[in-house]
Amino acid sequence: MNLRQIGFALAIAALVIASTARTAAAQGWLEDRDRAEGPGIRLGDFELHPGIGLEVGWDSNVYYTSDDPAPGLPQRVDSAILRVTPHLLFSTLGAERRAEGEGAPSEPPVIQFRGGLSASYYEFFADERRRNVAIDIGLNLSILQGRPVSFTIYNQFGRSIRPFTENTSNVSYARIREDAGLQVMFSTPGQILQVGVGYDFGLDFFEDDQLQYGNSFNHAITLSESFRFLPQTALVHTTSVIIRDYYQPPGAGSDRPAQLDSVRLSSMLGVNGAITNEISFMVQGGYGAGFFESIGTTYDQDYDTFLARAELRWRPMEAFRLSFGYDRSVHPSFVGNYYSQDRGYINTQMMFGGAFLLGADLSLAYYDFGQIVAPDGVTPIGNSTERSDVRFIGSIFAEYRFTEWLGVNGTFRYTGSFTDFAYDVPVGGGAVALDPAQYNKIELWLGVRVFY
Repeated sequence: MNLRQIGFALAIAALVIASTARTAAAQGWLEDRDRAEGPGIRLGDFELHPGIGLEVGWDSNVYYTSDDPAPGLPQRVDSAILRVTPHLLFSTLGAERRAEGEGAPSEPPVIQFRGGLSASYYEFFADERRRNVAIDIGLNLSILQGRPVSFTIYNQFGRSIRPFTENTSNVSYARIREDAGLQVMFSTPGQILQVGVGYDFGLDFFEDDQLQYGNSFNHAITLSESFRFLPQTALVHTTSVIIRDYYQPPGAGSDRPAQLDSVRLSSMLGVNGAITNEISFMVQGGYGAGFFESIGTTYDQDYDTFLARAELRWRPMEAFRLSFGYDRSVHPSFVGNYYSQDRGYINTQMMFGGAFLLGADLSLAYYDFGQIVAPDGVTPIGNSTERSDVRFIGSIFAEYRFTEWLGVNGTFRYTGSFTDFAYDVPVGGGAVALDPAQYNKIELWLGVRVFY
């Protein structure tokens, strides 16, 4: 496989992986810690929640192939999948357990932490070369929470291994992402006014040599404020500056998408609060801008745009919650350097009889990319330098719990990405075929898990 084909792989990866949760393969029961935790094991001032899940699944489109690939290009591959995921969640005692017994402390301890680790082993029966292990490790440490000055230190490490583009070689899809940061929060008595300053370091690293021109460092500085002017309603503001630096190995070549170092700015102001005990909301608006390294004489990727976020939440009872909303945001991309996203979504979760859990998520989004060219700033790498996508994602998660530590679950997930954009792919003899970026994908999972 040459560098141009690898460039196409990363182009698709930018969409697929960027929209995937930073959990161990995004299992429905690991996305929400409340679902993953059972009764727990208390060890003094700490609690542990071990567990393991065994799932069998089917993926209708392992390599995100288009519905109508050109002759000479890989055809769609579906596969049965086995997934085994042990996990261990740990923390200092939660508020409920701290309140148990006489003489319970009236305020949180000086030091609190929550963390977890999990590993997901994947066996793809249609292609044993994709056998691999994904890893997720996270820790959040809070010091002096609720005091006039508090600190939060966090670290999140993830290794994802699932394919994210066509099956054109034995290239490894393993990708490592690391985020670590510190936040200092200043609060008035009663936490009426809070001001926070934070720094975050991010690393994005591809293990395969052929993909390492997508490696990058990120540095983010954030200022946030919250002013509570009603018992459950606050004026909130966040401003962040993000510096993204690519560290590409020598000889990365010019036959790939242009990836430019950048500085991005975003600032959002709004209100987050409650209308009643059952209904709450969040509305924010703001400004975003991006400034990219210049290449050539005509390639200019700078942008400035309006940002928005709105959400309405309804929780009439403890066992039911519903939320829907809209967000407009801008994200980095391996193709076009960035994309803006306009997304509407709705999600709900219901618990019946304390034993049957049902959750659903739907989203519809429009993506608009920056100009897509090679590093010379001029040469297209597809049928156009412009690209826009419409993406629909729908998922349903259901679980029946026989006891407080044993359950069976099932997941259905559909992803449809619709676009007219296609990549140029060499097919031999100097010929070039158009590889459509459009795809449809269905995933089905059925499993059993033990969680304590």
